[in-house]
Amino acid sequence: MTAPMPGTVECAGKPTRDFTYIPSRRRRVSEYEAVTCFTQPDVEMFDRQGWLLRDVNGRTPWVRGSTALVHPNWFAFRDPASHWQRTYVRMQAEQERAIARSAEEAAANGAFNELDPVWTREILGRHYRAWAYAEYGLFRAFAVAQREALSDTLGNVFCFEAFDRMRHAQDIVLHLLELEDHVEGFIDDGAKGIWLEDQRYQPIRRLVEELVALNDWGELAVVTNLVFDPILTELAVSQLVRRFGPFHGDPLTSHLIGTTERDRRRNIAWTQEFVRMVVDPAVPESQKNAATINEWLDSWTPRIEEAAKAMAEVYDVPPLQVARFDEVFAAAQRNQQVLVADLDLKAGVAA
Repeated sequence: MTAPMPGTVECAGKPTRDFTYIPSRRRRVSEYEAVTCFTQPDVEMFDRQGWLLRDVNGRTPWVRGSTALVHPNWFAFRDPASHWQRTYVRMQAEQERAIARSAEEAAANGAFNELDPVWTREILGRHYRAWAYAEYGLFRAFAVAQREALSDTLGNVFCFEAFDRMRHAQDIVLHLLELEDHVEGFIDDGAKGIWLEDQRYQPIRRLVEELVALNDWGELAVVTNLVFDPILTELAVSQLVRRFGPFHGDPLTSHLIGTTERDRRRNIAWTQEFVRMVVDPAVPESQKNAATINEWLDSWTPRIEEAAKAMAEVYDVPPLQVARFDEVFAAAQRNQQVLVADLDLKAGVAA
């Protein structure tokens, strides 16, 4: 007789493959839960003998103090999107194919010839290209945080966000290479100097470097997805490049940014779920966690807003003034405050 697979139980005389040790939020364990949950060892769940491996300094593979937030069971987290490796790769492959088809059509119908030259040179070649460095920096930050996250389900979302950021950075580079091929006289150069030296970008660069240097993965998620993206990415990319693009003969870049905004919405959603989990009244340390998150918001929000204000001059560069900086900045502030308020938190506001 063949022995049953681990996790199988007898049900009405027939074996089932339900993983009964996984607490599912549905009637049955989902595919996402089956391939994700409890793949990461933990001494408080199954490995009661303690850690068998340590580094040369005696550090265990995972450390509870890797975040200031406290929760009795980090493995209770679930990604609202329920992504695992196969579903994530399938989703991003679809997005990349859509971008490639759009570029192919633009080349075939001569759409690249309709690009405004000032828009192409100053906004795409300088501003948007420089933003690739911000995305790459965030990739580095989330790649490290993924290793420190205290459960497999949390490690997944950090890993996928790292991949998101790398995709965003690489798509910007590939987009500029398309412009070099199809826009006469356009050359992708000088963006690194802008990122390193242009005073308008130094506040953003400082923020990204500080996020890379963070030692708290919980703080990284909260600050990036609930403050940095809703304010700074919204102003520097969505409201400027995506919104202004079609008015300057550039629907292609807007389509590309639309795919990155889908990633942003997904990352906001899992961060909201993460915050709700740690501030749930049923969690013994919920009040402490809420206070910690509010301290992060108070510390980072004013600095991110100041970095956004440094972008004001860039809004004057496009030939057509589609929107005023003050208006979109105020709207981004309001939306971000609503986002935080919905979590029963408060946003730090710059004076």
